[in-house]
Amino acid sequence: MQSLLLTSHHFAAILPVIQTVYSWTESEFINLLRTAVQEAELTIVGETSFTFTPHGVSAAVLLAESHVALHFWPEHGKITIDIHICDYNQSNHSKAEHLADLLTQALSGTSNLSAWKRFTAQG
Repeated sequence: MQSLLLTSHHFAAILPVIQTVYSWTESEFINLLRTAVQEAELTIVGETSFTFTPHGVSAAVLLAESHVALHFWPEHGKITIDIHICDYNQSNHSKAEHLADLLTQALSGTSNLSAWKRFTAQG
């Protein structure tokens, strides 16, 4: 068996949300993830979402390259986002960065990526 060096890019952020996000349903969060993932040229292989009572939504898209998940906390006016993108036959780091930028713009109304924590692992 040939050993392959794997590279994994992790991006995580807690962002304030713009007012329109408060009225979004599960399907709108999933649609945002779908659109952003496609624009970042990543590959969707599955998706799921859940609405919490009395409030809150989680949505996740499974990617051929790994996943992106978000959790909306309306009582705090914030959303947590986790992006995990693996490299396979090419570097996908720029795609992960583009996805973070697209989600930040859509959810916070800014392109300031300073709230994102980034980590790359290799092994």
